[in-house]
Amino acid sequence: MKRKLTSAKKVGGTLSVPGDKSIAHRAALLSILASEPVVAVNYPDNLDCRASLEAARKFGVVIERNRNTVTFTPPSQLELPADIIIDCGNSATTARLLAGLVAGSNLSVILAGDESLSTRPMKRIIDPLREMGAEVFDQDGHLPLKIEGKKLLPFEYRLPVASAQVKSSLILAALASKCSLTLIEDIITRDHTEIMLAHFGEGLSIREIKPMMIPDPHDPRKKRMSVPEDFKKEIKLASHSVVRGGTVDIPGDISTAAFFMSAAAISGGTLTIENLGLNPTRTSVVEHLKNIGCRVEIRDKNILSGEPRGTVTVTGGPLKARKISGDTTAGLIDEIPIVAIMAAFAEGTTIIRDANELKVKECDRLEATAANLRKMGVKCGLLEDGLAIEGGEERNGADFESFGDHRIAMAFSVAALFLDGPSTIDDDSTVAVSCPEFYNLLETFIQ
Repeated sequence: MKRKLTSAKKVGGTLSVPGDKSIAHRAALLSILASEPVVAVNYPDNLDCRASLEAARKFGVVIERNRNTVTFTPPSQLELPADIIIDCGNSATTARLLAGLVAGSNLSVILAGDESLSTRPMKRIIDPLREMGAEVFDQDGHLPLKIEGKKLLPFEYRLPVASAQVKSSLILAALASKCSLTLIEDIITRDHTEIMLAHFGEGLSIREIKPMMIPDPHDPRKKRMSVPEDFKKEIKLASHSVVRGGTVDIPGDISTAAFFMSAAAISGGTLTIENLGLNPTRTSVVEHLKNIGCRVEIRDKNILSGEPRGTVTVTGGPLKARKISGDTTAGLIDEIPIVAIMAAFAEGTTIIRDANELKVKECDRLEATAANLRKMGVKCGLLEDGLAIEGGEERNGADFESFGDHRIAMAFSVAALFLDGPSTIDDDSTVAVSCPEFYNLLETFIQ
């Protein structure tokens, strides 16, 4: 549905955002393999997480919901009709993680999705699953996938792309098949799966590679910094690993909060978000806000269910341009559309590189972001792997396209708050993929 977007006079206040989508997916899907119930507190009610919830139900998990708490009672054994079709909707996380789980089971399952999900790349999971011994039949590297589960081989794999979904898919495959697994990461990605496994089960070990001081071989009186390995993280899963169950308290989703914090950043106002997830693999957006000129205060820090959280207050100010590349881009990958919006209101030219991953999301987010920025009157260059955005003060309202992508719709709805003249978004329903409450939350702290 087309929505009219109006300018804001003032931004500020306090709010809470729905539970973290990434953690919720994993609670639902790991419950399929659990031996005891999994209770997820603050489980979000968005379309993506519903896809994982309904998939778990298809696998025999009994699901009870009491407001925002969901109890998943696992089946005594996995039994499904041959070639049953599981609809993953628009959720790539559901599809990729389930592909691993099925590959390591004794089931035959067809994973399908909507038109958008059916264009997303699946080869990144298909190839390693086949190397483990799985039978996967694909449509030129896309959904639908037919997976014939079987006993998999012990496996060691160095991730060629920074992807928490690939990592988690292989972990679920090994768990389902009870085979050993070693994963090597050159770029550290979201570790919600590892945290939840440590919280719920046993058999997982992690080694993070950190620089250390060693004697200088040329002068034993001195020391020098050395990195003992050429990778950053090693994850090992023993063949006897198990998922028991328990309670997971899900913090607020920082990727959703990024849109609201960015509104404060652009306006110069102050916004506080309570119970916000502060997993170090997800806080690049907080560091980015500091780097471009915002004041960020974090208090009430604590850890529940292995996941750090706290209260974050962002106060905006004059924003400045920043070059974004490498590990920083990887850490900001979900937030790049709203980072681009902040760049449009910053002084100077922001360069974003190493963002090819955005070309294969719900839409090509680089092209979509560039097209909408130009409608605002922003000079935006589309690079081979990113964007070049020239900031400025005079920005005009426009009729924005969502391109069927929730993060594009949310980003340009925030932009519209600070534009001269009215704006519209062509389809506001896309936000339901990650945050159906988005526009209601937006109205709570703008005037």
